Amino acid sequence: MQSSGAQSTRNCVSCGRSIAWDANVCPFCGYDYRGAMAGAPQKKESAMPVIGGILIILASLIELAGGGILIAGGTAFFGLSLGSSGILVACGVVLAIVGIVALLGGIFSIQRKHFGLAILGGILSLGGFFILGLIGLILVAVARDEFHD
Repeated sequence: MQSSGAQSTRNCVSCGRSIAWDANVCPFCGYDYRGAMAGAPQKKESAMPVIGGILIILASLIELAGGGILIAGGTAFFGLSLGSSGILVACGVVLAIVGIVALLGGIFSIQRKHFGLAILGGILSLGGFFILGLIGLILVAVARDEFHD
């Protein structure tokens, strides 16, 4: 039994942290106990951000491979001159950077975090394998409400 001056606590059902027993909203994750007590259904997460993120990652890996091929082709066959081989290397580097950003967007989509970066990754993945990137981008955009920014 607690003393009369002590405040009792409980663990949040969403994040597991210790909160005040009479808290209506978890100060850490924002879980609203008022809706849970009133019988309001909690939002169920769909698989759309995960599937979209996987498709974006696949398209970004294709971009990374293409960038690597351009970089390797420009350096192995033409050397590092400023002529046409330099342009191939520069294009390969740009494509690789775009692929890395798209890869991060796919990872953020799977984690349901940073919606804007997930969308950016989806847009940038369109250069890899267009249909994979497009479907991934659409799935991420439709699942906007599931992201925790």
